Amino acid sequence: MKNNSKSIKLTHKERIGLVTDAILTSLFILLVNFLVFFATEVYYTTHPDWRNQLIRFGNSLIAGNHIQLWSWSNGFVVMIAALDMFVLYIRLFMHYKRIQEQHIINDLHYIADGNFDYTIPYKLIGDDQRIVESINVLVNNVIHSMSEELKTERSKDELISNVSHDIRTPLTSIIGYLGLIENKQYTSEEDLAKYVHIAYSKARQMKTLADDLFEYTKITDKDYSKLNTRKIEMKAMIDQIAAGFDLEMAEKDMQMHSKTNFDKLVIDGSPTDLARAVNNLINNALKYGHDGHNIYVEGFRVNEKELEIKVSNDGEKIPEESIKHVFDRFYRVENSRNKSTGGTGLGLAIVYEVVNIHGGYCSVASNDELTTFTLHLPIKHGDKLTPNKHEEGQQEVIENAK
Repeated sequence: MKNNSKSIKLTHKERIGLVTDAILTSLFILLVNFLVFFATEVYYTTHPDWRNQLIRFGNSLIAGNHIQLWSWSNGFVVMIAALDMFVLYIRLFMHYKRIQEQHIINDLHYIADGNFDYTIPYKLIGDDQRIVESINVLVNNVIHSMSEELKTERSKDELISNVSHDIRTPLTSIIGYLGLIENKQYTSEEDLAKYVHIAYSKARQMKTLADDLFEYTKITDKDYSKLNTRKIEMKAMIDQIAAGFDLEMAEKDMQMHSKTNFDKLVIDGSPTDLARAVNNLINNALKYGHDGHNIYVEGFRVNEKELEIKVSNDGEKIPEESIKHVFDRFYRVENSRNKSTGGTGLGLAIVYEVVNIHGGYCSVASNDELTTFTLHLPIKHGDKLTPNKHEEGQQEVIENAK
């Protein structure tokens, strides 16, 4: 929204009104002057003693050579003329001020009619300018609030639509297979066990979705954004998380590698939420990087203010067109949509929100060798990190202003 300040352009009617006011005011002043001079002359005539004293006082204002610099009568005329000009200026100034106020009122009516992308563009003086600036700030805040509200409503609608879609598929399968069992449409115990297993798997999938949805809505709640931080020893947390995936790694014939460039680093944060974020990244690597053989969990202290946690895998790379959307809710990389990964599309969205409420940001880099998700976290609570130009040139940065 642009606000190109400009002076008020008077209409033809307003100019005529201003000129008319100037003429009428001048005539009134001339009339007053005539009456003043007439009354003065009458007073002079009827009071000769006072007149002679006043003339002697005026004539005393002379130079050393007895050359008269100014007469009392001339000074009186100049004083009256200056007073006349001042009165005329004040009158026209107040008239112009009323015109300005009327323009502001007209613009307010225009905005009130629903033209919320408009701001009052006038450059005024004094209190009027402060009024215009306050109105523009108010309009901008209202527009921002309306945009956020509309965005929230659309987000809720999208969330409901996506949840409904993701629930419908497993629920349909559960109802279908339970219907077969209910109607005894199976020919052997093996078929019965198969139907029960499928229904059970789909039920677990729905529970996972419900759990992720609950976690996501909890993290994105405004009241939740006020973190109850604690001191976290990051090397111990990273090693503990990595060790917790030994069974899954063995089942998928993969290896976990964890390392840090520090022996002891304590940061401020929510241990539960940060652990959830790293867990989600490792789970994501297990599900979508299953054609690889290694997962790397690494912690790097960048400087006194920033910690990086990297989770990498050597599986299939993420297509370039998908990089910008990997943290979107319910988004799945296109070539993974039809695979039985069991993903809900909320895991990375939760990661993004966790990092966001900690004051950090996320970045992604993917090539034929490695796909790396990096969490950039402030070491001290209250600090806020922003990506630098080098990072922007090297990898896709997902900022916390998303």
